[in-house]
Amino acid sequence: MIVPNPRFRPNPARAIYVSGEINEQMVQRLTPRIMLLQSQSRAPITVYIDSPGGQLAIMTALWRLLNASNQNFEGACDIITVATSRAASAAADLLCAGDYALAFPQTTLLYHGARIFRDTLTVETTSALASLLRMANEYQATELARKIESRFMFRFVVAKSQFAEIRAKDPAKPMTDTECFLAVISENLSEQTKKLLETARQRQGRYAALMRAVQKASNAGKTTAQIEAGRIRAIVNFELASNKRDKDWTFRGGGLTRLNEDFFLLNEHLQSSQSERINKFCAQWGVFALNDQDREEVDKTPEPAKTDMLIQKVRPLLEPLLIFFSALCRVLQEGENELTARDAVWLGLIDEVIGVAGLQGRRAFGEFQPDPPNHELPENESTKPE
Repeated sequence: MIVPNPRFRPNPARAIYVSGEINEQMVQRLTPRIMLLQSQSRAPITVYIDSPGGQLAIMTALWRLLNASNQNFEGACDIITVATSRAASAAADLLCAGDYALAFPQTTLLYHGARIFRDTLTVETTSALASLLRMANEYQATELARKIESRFMFRFVVAKSQFAEIRAKDPAKPMTDTECFLAVISENLSEQTKKLLETARQRQGRYAALMRAVQKASNAGKTTAQIEAGRIRAIVNFELASNKRDKDWTFRGGGLTRLNEDFFLLNEHLQSSQSERINKFCAQWGVFALNDQDREEVDKTPEPAKTDMLIQKVRPLLEPLLIFFSALCRVLQEGENELTARDAVWLGLIDEVIGVAGLQGRRAFGEFQPDPPNHELPENESTKPE
């Protein structure tokens, strides 16, 4: 039995409409409505979106306003975002930021990298702008990952029931859970988005190889600068080995730019892998990645050793998935990536495509309740067939 929950249901009576370019005038127009809705109650606010995007800073300001507390120190209202026709650029970021994100079937989403429009460029400004764009793309990829991590993992958990079928198609080829998951995703994507998925998979392989090369260097007793220098040397050696068959390849001809990108990417990943973030991730989602035997072993382990054992068993399983997830979020910040609503669900960008069976996201679980016993049914209802 499905019992509607307002946390998953758009409500036009408590809604704002982001239509057109996201700019200061739009925020000024929407602010009184947002303040009114927040003063009335802490019930969810629906944000309907049909926008080509706009200024990222303005979108961020709008999002912060939507998430404001009140003088009673009550938590922010849940935000339900709904794309009605198109959500591009900053509007796509706004859509993904929702606590529950939906789109109508005909909706298109567009993701691309940071852009700066300048009339005059010099060598100095070009170098500075390139660095700024790189940092902006990295920031956006990190923010996107933060917003959609739970949606992406939800898709992984739901897809696990299909892994046995995927493996049965080619029993001679051993497949990891990550490979099975990507196969499930690929079967449900549009042809255009399959290319994006493949790009992310190739990048995942590159990241994994890079990390193996970098992690071989010893960090014991070294300063931060020495550790970074060791990583740079490892990346240089990796690039030389990877491109030894290409006689025209040089660091000056593009290799140095890639080295720079890889350095910052690996630093971020290695820092997070050595921090509590990945352990918390494994503790939160690990139980869904285990097989029955390992799950039973973990369940029998007393606390606090139970959590440590869970992380120990799960980390090798989930780390490849996290590397792919990181690659995907960065690929979305490159070029022009137009997605269908269905694509967006399978990549974890949104929760649900409205009116499409099987793509209800967390709502299918959050609203489910067991049917009441027969004796609790109203007198005028019967479970007997006529």
